Amino acid sequence: MTEGKQSSLPQEFELWLSSKNYKAMRPVLKSAEPADIGERLAELPIAELVVIFRLIPRVRRAQVFAYVPFERQEELLEALPEAVVSTLLNDMEPDDRTRLLEDLPFEIRSQILLKLSPEERSMAWQLLSYAEDSVGRLMNPEFIAVRGELKVSEALEFIRWTVRNSEELHSFLFVIDPDGKYKGEVSLASLILADPPTLTLDQIMDTATVALSVTDDKGAAVDFFRKYDKAFSPVVDADGVLVGVLTADDVFDIAEDEATEDIQQFGGTAILEDSYFETPMHVLLRKRAGWLCVLFVSAFFTQTAMKYYDQAIQELRFLIYFVPLVVSSGGNSGSQTSSLVIRGLALREMELKDWWRVFGREIVMGLVLGLILGSIGFARAIIWDRDLTVAIIVGLALVGVVLFGSVVGALMPFAIKRMKMDPAVSSSPFIASVVDVAGIAIYFSTAIWVMHYVAPLIGLDVPSGK
Repeated sequence: MTEGKQSSLPQEFELWLSSKNYKAMRPVLKSAEPADIGERLAELPIAELVVIFRLIPRVRRAQVFAYVPFERQEELLEALPEAVVSTLLNDMEPDDRTRLLEDLPFEIRSQILLKLSPEERSMAWQLLSYAEDSVGRLMNPEFIAVRGELKVSEALEFIRWTVRNSEELHSFLFVIDPDGKYKGEVSLASLILADPPTLTLDQIMDTATVALSVTDDKGAAVDFFRKYDKAFSPVVDADGVLVGVLTADDVFDIAEDEATEDIQQFGGTAILEDSYFETPMHVLLRKRAGWLCVLFVSAFFTQTAMKYYDQAIQELRFLIYFVPLVVSSGGNSGSQTSSLVIRGLALREMELKDWWRVFGREIVMGLVLGLILGSIGFARAIIWDRDLTVAIIVGLALVGVVLFGSVVGALMPFAIKRMKMDPAVSSSPFIASVVDVAGIAIYFSTAIWVMHYVAPLIGLDVPSGK
């Protein structure tokens, strides 16, 4: 184990693995956290993984299997005996099994479905029938629900005779009407403390509750749990009938996946389905090369822009020294603004209709930031070049470029969102490429304007080819 890494596995476990001391490992595999076992076993060669996996008690295999990465799950399903695979799949939580099935090729998925019992197969098909990124795919259709007209004493008796183990029971009971429609929740604490026990669940339940719909997308689920700070949520269909439950641990996985996608897109990389080390080199090359080629081709426009101002560059060679200073400032301001807007859209702090409000704020912010950087650039040009005309060009160009970068960084995520795409693709490299082209045009256009009109008007010397 990595030093400092928390784990329920004892330090001796590594020694037992290397010496194949299966007798010592059995008690650990029986008591350690499934997440720690799955994480460690995923690092083993498949032959050794199969041996250790079969040492795990049957009642825990499905739990451990859920924490093994998808690629190793596939290998395990191929390597384990058919009887073990059948038992494993039938014992899995429906939502964990759905995540496995949806990533498998259709032919393999069909073979696995045949290994399920009729009841589990029907449940699996039901979950797979929902849209790919919907809450319906993520939910667990197994839950405890009680009718509102039941008395507290009857509800407690129902729990004792119905619930098979504590994992099936949440801290709340869902209350439904005779048609199965969701009405509210009753905490177990309320059931135990209810006095008299002849009260009905309708009388003590909390009706101020909200539910997710099976058709909601996974992003809405993340927002729901973030807003209401709940450990779980009921899931209802279009008619309000309770059909499942979604737990916070499933939503954590969604949030992690979305954050990973955004980080990769921010860095100008196509989305990786697996971790860095689990991604083959050829796949990693293909994912990165595509974006790099796009950004490289976009840089052609920067070259074209500089070519357009070729005569001005030859006449005003001294301006070349300030190009990186001016252009990078625009890209940085655009990336700053884009990051803030993308975060706001992701957290639902702003909507598409708010684009004009963001636009207005960034006009002001871009001008202020441009004036700040323009003043610094003006001072730098005066100290280094000792030429007031050059300083004015650099200062004014910085105001224009920073303003442009802020506005583009603000509006581009809205435009991409409007096209039903992920705003994260308007990432730093992409924003920088757009602003680079505009920055060249703004800088040299400002220089030409100052040299031809402003300098003669106020009696400044016009530098020539320093």
